[in-house]
Amino acid sequence: MELPERKRQILKAIVESYIETAEPVGSKMIAGVFSQPISSATIRNEMSELEELGFLEKPHVSAGRVPSYAAYRLYVDELMESYRVTTGEIERLQAAMRSRLRELDNIMVNASRIVSHFTDHTSVSIVDRAGGASVRKVQLVSVDDMTYAAVFVTENDARSKVLRLPSPLPGNEASLLERALNLAIGQRRLPELVSGLRMMAAPGNGALFLAEKVLEQVRELEGENHSADVYVDGAARLLNNREYQDPEKARDLLDYLSDRKKVGELARDEIPYVVNIRIGPENTDPRLRDVSFVFTAYDLDERTRGIVGVIGPTRMDYARTIARLSAIARQLSRLASGENAKYKLKESGEAHGGK
Repeated sequence: MELPERKRQILKAIVESYIETAEPVGSKMIAGVFSQPISSATIRNEMSELEELGFLEKPHVSAGRVPSYAAYRLYVDELMESYRVTTGEIERLQAAMRSRLRELDNIMVNASRIVSHFTDHTSVSIVDRAGGASVRKVQLVSVDDMTYAAVFVTENDARSKVLRLPSPLPGNEASLLERALNLAIGQRRLPELVSGLRMMAAPGNGALFLAEKVLEQVRELEGENHSADVYVDGAARLLNNREYQDPEKARDLLDYLSDRKKVGELARDEIPYVVNIRIGPENTDPRLRDVSFVFTAYDLDERTRGIVGVIGPTRMDYARTIARLSAIARQLSRLASGENAKYKLKESGEAHGGK
């Protein structure tokens, strides 16, 4: 849905005010964001319409409004301005990494501490090791209009899987899809390709179905003997946020963070080399309904992926968090693979949603 410019400005001002204060936002607080004066009554009307559209919520105890999860998603995707990491921040980060990351074996343990310190949030670091056969390419062989055999070629052998489609593929769509799948496999960007298809294709689309099944099979093949080491640092930082001063709410989230297997599953379906953002209900566990998970992935070597991220309230300062996390990830990637690192985020940090 495309919002009119005035509504977009009002929503942006409300999200940023709530991020800063954690207090419901009233019309008087945001009247000053416009170059031309606008009455509080007009702003209240716009806020009421934003509430009807699902972007704002009204707490029972306050006349002000707070952003909904949809508001945070629109803010991150379209309204947020970039935050540029300062030279001083970069210098402090580099000094911390030089002193703490002397041994590559401990890179992710210390990375968790650095991420938590420089973002002011609870950090998650994961070393994701592929233990099975690495898939080099896939071939899609037509059996009939509704059936394809997907042949997965690894460094050691080839395996096939027969897939029955929900709808036929028109024309040369299968050959185009095969080409796109192999390009993504070669670049280790298969999850990103499938994510893009999900946004463009309707449910039941034959090409989307095939791509999802190929991703599922690649993960199964490469996941044999798969292992992941998970590190969490700064869990107590959650208690600095007003949202987690409720002991029961804080306990539920801390219990979740103590389950390393659950935390490791958070980063599944990551899109590498960009900052992934999952807001509230986009995280599958109900204990994460009021939490945002911001993370990025990069290669430590051909078979090992590093993932670093932060967990915090949905009202976190996304622009600053993305920029600092991007800077940390660039330094980690350079340390792991030299100056020819594959990590190519812009200084301001690219971001991708996690829907």
